[in-house]
Amino acid sequence: MSDIAWAWPWNAPRPAITSPGLTREEEQRRNRTIATLLRTRRWLAHHPHCVTAGIYQRMDRLANERGIPRANAALIAFGRRMLPRLQRVSERYQASGIERTLTRELTGWRFDDAYRRYLITRLMDLLARYNRLADLTKADIDLLAADIASLIRGEIDSEADESWGELKTLHAWYLRAAHLCQLFRITPPAWERITRRYACEEQLGPAVLRMCNALWWRSRLRRIASAWREHLQIAVGNVSQRGTPYASKSCLSEWREQKRRTREFLKGMELEDEEGNRISLIERYDASHANPAIRRCELMTRIRGFENICQTLGYVGDFYTLTAPSSFHATLRSGFPNPRWCGASPAETQRWFASLWARIRARLHRQQIRVFGIRVAEPHHDGTPHWHMLMFMRPENVAQVRAIMADYACEQDADELTDERARQGRFHAVAIDAEKGSATGYIAKYIAKNVDGYALEGERDSETGGLLTQSAAAVSAWAARWHIRQFQFIGGAPVTVYRELRRLADSEAARGLSVDFATVHQAADRGDWAGYVTAQGGPFVPRAAVQVRVWYQTDDARNPYGEEKVAVRGVYDTGVGRDVPLLTRTRRWKIVPKIAAAQAQTHSSWSSVTNCTGATHDRNDTPWDGVTPLTRSQRRRLSARLRQPTAVRRPPFIPGSDTDRDAIREIQKDIRMMTGESISAGMGFSLLKGTTARINGLWCRGSSGGEIFGVSPCAKRQTAAERQQNARRILARFAAIRAQK
Repeated sequence: MSDIAWAWPWNAPRPAITSPGLTREEEQRRNRTIATLLRTRRWLAHHPHCVTAGIYQRMDRLANERGIPRANAALIAFGRRMLPRLQRVSERYQASGIERTLTRELTGWRFDDAYRRYLITRLMDLLARYNRLADLTKADIDLLAADIASLIRGEIDSEADESWGELKTLHAWYLRAAHLCQLFRITPPAWERITRRYACEEQLGPAVLRMCNALWWRSRLRRIASAWREHLQIAVGNVSQRGTPYASKSCLSEWREQKRRTREFLKGMELEDEEGNRISLIERYDASHANPAIRRCELMTRIRGFENICQTLGYVGDFYTLTAPSSFHATLRSGFPNPRWCGASPAETQRWFASLWARIRARLHRQQIRVFGIRVAEPHHDGTPHWHMLMFMRPENVAQVRAIMADYACEQDADELTDERARQGRFHAVAIDAEKGSATGYIAKYIAKNVDGYALEGERDSETGGLLTQSAAAVSAWAARWHIRQFQFIGGAPVTVYRELRRLADSEAARGLSVDFATVHQAADRGDWAGYVTAQGGPFVPRAAVQVRVWYQTDDARNPYGEEKVAVRGVYDTGVGRDVPLLTRTRRWKIVPKIAAAQAQTHSSWSSVTNCTGATHDRNDTPWDGVTPLTRSQRRRLSARLRQPTAVRRPPFIPGSDTDRDAIREIQKDIRMMTGESISAGMGFSLLKGTTARINGLWCRGSSGGEIFGVSPCAKRQTAAERQQNARRILARFAAIRAQK
């Protein structure tokens, strides 16, 4: 048909108008997208806010930059890839199957159904709060710990019977408290020791008291909460080469804040001995092994000493690297999530390495192969630990040791390790070549990287490409968060004895004890680790066969859990006997607040000698020379005067008023009558402000009203008979708890 020219434009034919609605396929696709988006948001709502808040922030930023559809698509993709990982992590910390578990656990307990329902309701509330542990603040965690401890205190004795003995009663209390403790996924104290062998009152009592203590619960709940939060950050990929390597930003900031608070606390405290002498606590802290520089120097000294022993014995060194299987790694080297990740935390991976080394060590022991050296645990970019080991052994045992370690290291997922390159990814060995460097040089870089980054300026990290001097803080935060022991020496003599011997300055006493003891002390005093280990019996000496050991002293006082306090006091020679120790810690120190500058001047103005010269009289005109101790009648009259009603006492002390000197004179007279000691006007002014001072062995406290009160010293030490009745005291404490209830 020929073209037709229409007369008017509006009369010309137009294309058909399309339908405004979506096709069936498009509508179904849209509905599926909306349903998936809603399901993803609903699932995210069930996970802790500490990790979902960052996810929503990224999605909002993406929506502002590239539009809402792009952000929704990214959220759906994130949920498909990350939600199973988050769920896998939460299952390792949450208490699941609460009601069914409680019903099964409480079936055998002896109380009626109404109380059982009440107890189940209360426990479900506590467990629900426990499942939100990752989002709780420190105050909320402390409140939860107090509630759990209160519940256990109220329920542990429902199984007790008057006919039971002390041991059976404590054992019943322990089992009841342990079952409640396990509901919160916390291992009861001394569980393996008590359940696998005979337990006595000295073990059961402190264990029960721990589970009834809110402070014990607080420390464990805080530890679980911090590990839970960091594990979630690892699951979403925030701890990786693309995010922040080794540790999350929150973990690093919390570690730095904790370090800052610790130093502020140490600066405000001092150490005080029995005689009142004080030293700065922060200075002692910086001079101890808590200082990273001192810690690094000691590690290098010990490594160098092992190398000297190796050269003396004709041994050779081997350097090993052990890596966990791929299922333990949350993130690939490229920074993308590992689809095969099993959900293991760095602490679980460290325990896997410990069990692996235990089997290797047992195999070497069965084959009569002895090794010594050091192992270093450091993280990959995603926080997964791996081990570096520097081992010294006989030259003829090198091939056999390598074969044994390779067999055990490649045992898991052996079907995937098809070639030599894959096997080296799991276990890699390098022989120490003296022409390229010493054994100490091989390990020095790893020690500096994991301590303080010393002498690593300009060096790059092979994991992340960043500067090693900047990664030391993140590695330290990682080790603190997961409680991983970074350095462990294998073989050799104990380092505690080495440190105590370096504190011993009396060489004459060391030589007088025995010749062997003097040899060990002389080597330790010089800082000669090789000589010290050799004098102690060599690098393979058992702990029970060393020449010099640490001497512990038991204090009469006990800790809040009823256990004896044991502290290091010195060293002794096993050939002479532990009855003849040499003390390295002659004074007992306690941490006390630091005295202010003005108050320190007032304290320094008085001494232990009498400064007055003339004879004085007390208020009853009884002659007293200021030196002779008070008689019983004088002390009785002084006590009666101090107990008089407040209405007849002196008016409150106002600094700068006309009564200043009179009030200070009265305080000086009271102190002379109570202690037989004269104090200065400055000390009297300090007492009038309400301070406490130790004068001639007596602690005195003043007040603004001008009164002087005697402060009782520390609690009376327990005798040997009282220590034997420790179980009865524990029972009495629980009886008091029941009375309060």
